[in-house]
Amino acid sequence: MKVLLEMREMRGELKPVFVSTEEILAQGHRACQGCGEALAARLVCKALGKDVIIVNATGCLEIISSTLPQTSWRVPWIHTLFENVGAVVSGIEAAYKVLERKGKRKKRKITFLGFAGDGGTSDIGLQALSGALERGHNILFCCFDNEAYMNCLPASSLILTESGMKRIVDVAVGERVYAFDFKTHKITLKRCTGIFSNGVREIYELRTSHHKINATPNHPFLVLRDERVRSLEWKVLADVKPGDKVVVLKDILRTEQGLLCFVWRSFESFEDDVNVCSGGCEGKNSISEHFETEEVVEVRPAGIAPVYDLHVEGEHNFIADGFVVHNTGIQRSSATPYGASTTTSPAGKRSVGQMTWKKDMPEIAAAHEIPYVATACPSFPLDLMAKVRKGAAAEGPAYIHILSACPTGWRFPPNLTIEIGRLAVETGVFPLYEVENGEYRLNFDRPLKPVREYLMKQGRFKHLTDEVIEKIEERVREKYERLREKAGVK
Repeated sequence: MKVLLEMREMRGELKPVFVSTEEILAQGHRACQGCGEALAARLVCKALGKDVIIVNATGCLEIISSTLPQTSWRVPWIHTLFENVGAVVSGIEAAYKVLERKGKRKKRKITFLGFAGDGGTSDIGLQALSGALERGHNILFCCFDNEAYMNCLPASSLILTESGMKRIVDVAVGERVYAFDFKTHKITLKRCTGIFSNGVREIYELRTSHHKINATPNHPFLVLRDERVRSLEWKVLADVKPGDKVVVLKDILRTEQGLLCFVWRSFESFEDDVNVCSGGCEGKNSISEHFETEEVVEVRPAGIAPVYDLHVEGEHNFIADGFVVHNTGIQRSSATPYGASTTTSPAGKRSVGQMTWKKDMPEIAAAHEIPYVATACPSFPLDLMAKVRKGAAAEGPAYIHILSACPTGWRFPPNLTIEIGRLAVETGVFPLYEVENGEYRLNFDRPLKPVREYLMKQGRFKHLTDEVIEKIEERVREKYERLREKAGVK
């Protein structure tokens, strides 16, 4: 069933705009309240109908919609790796062409649809996407840009809290957990400010001589970078290899029964406790009286499991299963805007937050000289759906970059999602435009509102000074004027 939403002027005449009432992305998924990405995906699917095959990268959308044994998808849907949506969706498109050419299936219009977040598009997925665009596959690729990463640990992970070991699912918001102090290399107590369930995901086991932990491939661990000067760095689990030395807590071991135990007499007397670890924890690999390094023995697949995030104030790390792991979630990507405070680009006395400007992924896609490129935002639903249909109808690759406001990561109330999206467009931070066969067209061109109106509604920008806001405003105005020139707007 389709309903008439409005009459739109097209080439000088009024034409009706119909939208299906059928939901391809079913209710019951696990998206956060106010999730801009879930709304965007729903609108994309409503614009296309059922004749689609969706390839979805690891990320928020995959997590919320495919909690085994249920699924929210009512069309063929494939979960693939973070980095290769472009390769998989183009491979499926090529396979269908072969089947049609050999007469093994009737010719029928099917949209081969790739979904990925900003990390799976502009970072780790850029190579596969660029190849698919360059080869000219007849695909539609939608990037849901929430401007950060999210990472997770399984429910069984044991977190060292002020009151002892607790499963991650039993830690309460406001409770204090132990963390690694980067200034002193000692143990410190920090408050847990958020706990998030992120569905069922692929996990890997990291094992040292005395410890083991399960985590998602993109979860960061604290690793010894240079043994001579004892310098440390964060490495995602996918990049951790046997022989790397990871930072672990002293005097904490996994027993033969699979439990973690610790040997200090009291949490209050950490400074005075004597290392009595019978497993050989003390020695030349000591980072401090509380921490040491252990060599990684193995990293291997460990199946799938429900996974969870913690958000910890201050140091943005905590101790899980004896390992020092990064505060999960809200981590910078190349699409994170300048000045945003994330857990891997935190704002502080010496940092404004994210130090680089947001990667202009739509312009990178347009540089491939493909038939159709557009930006969209679910706060402007009819514009978004019209662009999705244009992209699907294009003969060749099409790319649509969709801003997906995230209440959790951007730190604003869930009821402001639509307002935040509109402000992004109205301030020029995220202009709506399209590039059809090389010709630019602005879809929303009005006098711009001050960028401050957009920034100050989000907790990730609350630390910005007037000087930094003016710098951002100047950059936004400069890029917007260049875009108007390309579109021939005077």
